[in-house]
Amino acid sequence: MSSGERLNVHNGLLLSALWDAAFDRGLVTFDDEGKPEFSSSLSEQACAELRWNSPIWLTDEHRRRLAHYRERSRGLS
Repeated sequence: MSSGERLNVHNGLLLSALWDAAFDRGLVTFDDEGKPEFSSSLSEQACAELRWNSPIWLTDEHRRRLAHYRERSRGLS
């Protein structure tokens, strides 16, 4: 990843360590409304432990990047 890409504010989400780890492992992503989408490999209890409260705020660029991420993640499973 280029330094410009690393510094791009749209190339990342501010998440807690727990959510970040789940996101990096493809266990959770976010829809275009900022609501989480959980992997089918997560148990109901694991989803509940993540304690989701409200949608995250996303720009159109975040949405574009998340759509690409979701597509790539589905290709890996």
